[in-house]
Amino acid sequence: MFYLIGCSSPESSENIVQDRHNQVSSNVEITLTKKGNITAKIQSDILKKNNESLQLELYDNVFVDLYDENFMHKSLIKSQSAIVDEKDNVIKAFGNVSVESNDGKKLLTDSLLWDNSSDKIFTEATLEFITSDTDTFYGKGFESNIDLTNWNILNPRGSINNE
Repeated sequence: MFYLIGCSSPESSENIVQDRHNQVSSNVEITLTKKGNITAKIQSDILKKNNESLQLELYDNVFVDLYDENFMHKSLIKSQSAIVDEKDNVIKAFGNVSVESNDGKKLLTDSLLWDNSSDKIFTEATLEFITSDTDTFYGKGFESNIDLTNWNILNPRGSINNE
């Protein structure tokens, strides 16, 4: 009878198990600024930070409050997860993403990008955009300012009630 026993060197197994995150935190709040003015406050249950790529990964109950240049709250983004790219100054939100403006407009999609430099939100995914109790648009591809007042659906479909 022959028995084969497998071995591995500590160096090879260390490369496999090595985590790419430098920090893990829970119940976090992050503030983003532009030219010293607060543009967003982000809350999340879990944060993983990678110092090399300058990315923050957020998981579970991600909330992003967006503010204008006068620090007036304009909208709230909710998602299951998000990536804050500190190098490019953007947030990418994923999973059951919703954006709700202060005046009640609501965007629903699977993924979204908020660009802190331009104060615009974008998605290339399919979407539902509710502008009032009677008006709902569907489409694919969306661009808007942060309060959802100046928006464009790239491939729209839907109906408008003219009452």
